[in-house]
Amino acid sequence: MQLRNRAKVLAAARAEFAQHGYRDATIDRIAARADLTRGAVYSNFAGKRALYFTALDDPDPVRARVGRATSAVEGLAAFAAAWLDREHPAPDAIPELVGTPYAGLLGLNAVLLGLSLDALSPGGLGRMICVSRLALTLLTGATQLTSAPGFVQPLAVARACGHLTDLELDDPWTPPPTAPPIRPAEEQWSAPSMVDEVRHRPADLDSPGVIAVLGLNRLSAVEDVVRSAGGTVTIALVSSHPDELGPLARYTTGSLLSCLQQLLPRVQLVHDESGVLASALGCEVIGDDLEYAAAIGDGRILTRAEGFGAAYALARTAGIRGR
Repeated sequence: MQLRNRAKVLAAARAEFAQHGYRDATIDRIAARADLTRGAVYSNFAGKRALYFTALDDPDPVRARVGRATSAVEGLAAFAAAWLDREHPAPDAIPELVGTPYAGLLGLNAVLLGLSLDALSPGGLGRMICVSRLALTLLTGATQLTSAPGFVQPLAVARACGHLTDLELDDPWTPPPTAPPIRPAEEQWSAPSMVDEVRHRPADLDSPGVIAVLGLNRLSAVEDVVRSAGGTVTIALVSSHPDELGPLARYTTGSLLSCLQQLLPRVQLVHDESGVLASALGCEVIGDDLEYAAAIGDGRILTRAEGFGAAYALARTAGIRGR
């Protein structure tokens, strides 16, 4: 009954938000659409923003991996075309995302897209991440021009995005200036069951590699660990408010991953809303400011670090050891 009620609330919410937008939508009308009480809505969702983020998320997104790009230009143009073909939040919802880790999630998307482009044209990951930030800025602006129908020409925008890969952009990235100490662990490792959102299959958490558990305010560390690791990296996202910000994280990353034609090399992404993976790694306090990393190998937790720069320090050490 609870699952049925939740599904009814979500269906009603999608209809309400589509008709009235985020600001003018009301919980009372959503409850009436679902033929439920206001209390039944709140028993399933923390509030209107949590309901909106959950309603945005597509539980079964259509994947765009029907072809294979042979260059970064083709890959970015194909990604842009798929992005422009998706439905996106109405412009009035964007201000409501201010104050959330939305900017960090967009930064994570830029790193993931950069990895994808670098796999097509290897040798310049930093530049491809910069290109990806620029492309996502252009695409986000284009998708918000719903108030000017006919102005955006999707094919022209997609082609323009592809040619961003030809730009010579300065790479502003610098490694973290400080890092916490790396602590030896040598503990048995029993990996929980998680889903890799990149490949939509069970995540491989037993193979040698680095697992970085990041709160949604520490997503800048994704670029640090990806640039530094010599092997597989698993990014696990956690939050102090998983019922509200978890759906936002799933929607934001899912929007990008569903538009990629090619898989990302060496990277797994898991949403750890329940904190089960973080706890299994020995993390005691889970929140939006968390940066916690562990190196896995031979069925054991080999080393761990916690604090600003932890993911970079551990990935760099593990990479050196792996080579």
